[in-house]
Amino acid sequence: MPEFCTYCPHRILAGYRVARSATSPTSSKRLCDQVHRPHVIFRDPLFTDRRERALDLCEVILTRRLTLTFEAETRLDRLDAPLLDRMYAAGLRAISFGVESADAATLKRSGRRPIPEEHQRSVIEHCRKKGIVTAAFYVFGFLQDDWNSIAATIDYSIDLGSTFAQFKVLHAVPGHAHVPAAPTAPD
Repeated sequence: MPEFCTYCPHRILAGYRVARSATSPTSSKRLCDQVHRPHVIFRDPLFTDRRERALDLCEVILTRRLTLTFEAETRLDRLDAPLLDRMYAAGLRAISFGVESADAATLKRSGRRPIPEEHQRSVIEHCRKKGIVTAAFYVFGFLQDDWNSIAATIDYSIDLGSTFAQFKVLHAVPGHAHVPAAPTAPD
């Protein structure tokens, strides 16, 4: 994974698997033949990290005239209006992404690259205009968090205006390099 967020379960719990080519033979045609207008969920936390691959996948869907809708997860800084437009044409109807915290300093301390607020707002507004459902993830429990920072993140989530806001509580993952091991009982 190209991201270094110290709290990310994708980074902590799984290694990066080789991505299939967007043009590789798949069962998508058969799926569309068997199920009327299926809805596909792409389980890739950085779906648009490799922009050309995402565009190639859209081209395959459009060229093969597959009648499906899909949703994906990615980072907001990996989205822009032209990419969203192409993905929408191919069937994108929902997208999820992490905002995590309203405080850029907290994000930096946790290994996450902050995304400018203006960009977050422009992507969400473009999605709203296209009819793409947006789900923003937020995290409570960073070491720097207190009641004021949590309230600021909640206020920001409301003001940002995604379709949905999902709040997660940060917790330690045993065995992760950034989490000290629990003390063991004496023998």
